[in-house]
Amino acid sequence: MEEKCVSEEVGSIRIPDFNEVREYVFKVYQDRISVPKRLKRKYVAVYLSKIDRVNSYLVDRVLNNLERLTKVRIGKFYQEILKLADINGYEQTLNALYRRMKVISRLWKVYRVGIKSSLDAKEAKKVFREYIGRVLSIFRRSSTELDLIRNAVTILSKTPCIEDLPTIVVAGMPQTGKSTFVGNVSTAKPKVSPFPFTTKDIVLGHIELDGVKVQIVDTPGILDRPINELNPIERRAYITIKYLANYILYFIDPLEDSYYSIESQLNLLQMIINEFGEERISVVINKVDSVRPERLEYVKKLVSERTKANIYTISALKNLNTYNLIKDVVSKLRKTPHNTVSEPSFNHQS
Repeated sequence: MEEKCVSEEVGSIRIPDFNEVREYVFKVYQDRISVPKRLKRKYVAVYLSKIDRVNSYLVDRVLNNLERLTKVRIGKFYQEILKLADINGYEQTLNALYRRMKVISRLWKVYRVGIKSSLDAKEAKKVFREYIGRVLSIFRRSSTELDLIRNAVTILSKTPCIEDLPTIVVAGMPQTGKSTFVGNVSTAKPKVSPFPFTTKDIVLGHIELDGVKVQIVDTPGILDRPINELNPIERRAYITIKYLANYILYFIDPLEDSYYSIESQLNLLQMIINEFGEERISVVINKVDSVRPERLEYVKKLVSERTKANIYTISALKNLNTYNLIKDVVSKLRKTPHNTVSEPSFNHQS
């Protein structure tokens, strides 16, 4: 069976909150149970039916789902994504919560015996009520942990489905054409806008390479400032580069009236090189359809003074030179642990 990614594994899991559990338990408590008229000690059958219903609900909706979550391996990328949402200690919380909830099954067994041993309906009802009280007490005391796990599941299920494939990460400052490029060369459909920080989350697409998939990731723009001053949106981009990138395409807007100065763009490039090295980075000077030739040469000169990385000149909007860029990156990816990548059958040729 094909392995599912984290977002797919957790996407179908839903754990009820305390109010949902309490509502269900009280409904069972109030429901009338029909039993055969000739049955002796009818009250035993009634309250055994009620306690079994409550236990089945808790096992199916809570215990089994927590157990499923404990089997989902959360790598560093996902851990960092959770930390951005102020969710810390996810795995420790999950394991502790699962162990605590296993007490519910033991309580069911103990109180089932108590109901069977009861001498009359009043005693059976008392035993069942005590069981309910202890179960709801466990959930009430676990509300904070349950909320944390539910929030984590929501975030993880919305994170793109990261596969174990060669991965190209497209980075740079806002408004450099990253989303236009990724949208044109892959299956991704990122939102494109003339306003900065339109891309607030990572957007993932695929490029088919003669039957082999390569992932390409569009990231939010990063500003020229120290890493410890990045905002949560920018940190998503940084985390994506750090944990997912086999290769980085750093985009530059060379226009004289670019949204951010060429100096700021080069400073950010330097920061990324300092963090991740330049062996797996190429610089992509975009928007060549709109820049004066002498300006383009000037920007290329500035880039070459900062790095020995390959420099590509393209127009993502017009799809100029994008095919050669992707083809070259695929060739470089052959040298990574993902060495099964073949020549691209690429539809967006310039």
